[in-house]
Amino acid sequence: MSGLRIGVIGLGRIGVMHARNLAQTEGVDEVVLIGRSTARVDAARAELEKALAPGAPAVLRGDLAPEGAAAPLSTRLTDGTWLEGLDGLVIASSTASHPQLMRQAAAAGVPALVEKPIALELEEFEALAAEFAEPRTPVMVAFHRRYDAGYQELRRRIQAGDAGTVRLVHALSHDHYHITTDYMPGSGGIWRDMVIHDFDALPWLLNDEVVSVYATGAVVDEPAYAEHGDVDTASAILTFASGAQAIVSAGRNIASGHDVRTEVYGSKAAFSAGLDARTPVASTEPGGPAPEETYDEFVNRFEPAFRREIAHFLRVIRGEDVSLTPPAAGLTAMRIAVAAEESVRRGAPVRIHEIGGAR
Repeated sequence: MSGLRIGVIGLGRIGVMHARNLAQTEGVDEVVLIGRSTARVDAARAELEKALAPGAPAVLRGDLAPEGAAAPLSTRLTDGTWLEGLDGLVIASSTASHPQLMRQAAAAGVPALVEKPIALELEEFEALAAEFAEPRTPVMVAFHRRYDAGYQELRRRIQAGDAGTVRLVHALSHDHYHITTDYMPGSGGIWRDMVIHDFDALPWLLNDEVVSVYATGAVVDEPAYAEHGDVDTASAILTFASGAQAIVSAGRNIASGHDVRTEVYGSKAAFSAGLDARTPVASTEPGGPAPEETYDEFVNRFEPAFRREIAHFLRVIRGEDVSLTPPAAGLTAMRIAVAAEESVRRGAPVRIHEIGGAR
């Protein structure tokens, strides 16, 4: 297969980031920006041209951007032929549109990388997972932590027994900024939009099954979340079949910087993915270090993972690899998210087997 033509539909912050990374990836000959309005695709193209211009600052081009010319950009609207000639499609549009777009791509034989989750409602998610259980056209779901080198190494060490018997896990998902008010209504809320990454990663890391969730949440400083039935601060305790427990904390608008880590404590050792010189926590011990620079948002915190995810997607398109995140991969995470919501409503733990089609 020669150079690839990859489309990106959904040109918000995540879609533009994927388009930038694709244009900077070897083996991509063209990136096609796809949208419903000429104004939107033209605006995204102008933004990307600044990021991809020679000498563009790192904040635009990415800290890990390779040297050399980027692949050209083109635009098209979502008319009847919008999938024509594409070798792959990145779906970064609103979650409500994911099922239809997945089906359209599959019908056209175009491999797809779909932002999580593939559906907001559990029943529809279960139907999609069954429908795409053995797709003839590859589908990857964008749970990017599975493509992060730190998380992959953490999993390897746990599975190798380096930590010994895992007893406790602490997973942090702390955003630096509030989400925008226009994003809130369709986000699915903090559990389905944000913490779902932890709910996907933790069973994968431990190779263990979550059997119950005890969750709580509150609106601490931004009333707009309450207006949409959401919270800005949340935590959950997950109990695994092995007896291990994971404490998950989630917060919007953490002033010190974007902070996503997972710490694992076992009978032999403790390990952490995401702990580095930019972790936005200052020690109060005398002489304790403070980070000189912190992560501003998820785009730079997980830039290596996003680039690895895209590179993996291209290998899947070429038939050189298989998806680490097929549609069914996120089903467990969605059930845990729904259980967390139910736990908040009840003020009590919820067993996963009570949720949807869980066994």
